[in-house]
Amino acid sequence: MKTANTFYWTFIDTLIHNVATIAAIVVGVCQFLIRAYNDNNGNEKVRKVIQTVLAFVDTIVEHGKVYFADPVPPAKVAQKRTKRP
Repeated sequence: MKTANTFYWTFIDTLIHNVATIAAIVVGVCQFLIRAYNDNNGNEKVRKVIQTVLAFVDTIVEHGKVYFADPVPPAKVAQKRTKRP
């Protein structure tokens, strides 16, 4: 009976080892990223990047106001007519 289920148990063992390996890699990468973020003053760097991006967006919006100041005049509203008698 043991020989009939050899493939099954080999597959389960390999699957468990593969899942454990992937989990260990994910945990290691997460720990590395957290430690690198904390050691390199990540909060300050993120704050500077956000300020730079927002300044860039503000510049684009200011230039956009010049190019799209009022390109199309507003349409005249048609007057409502009374019905014919």
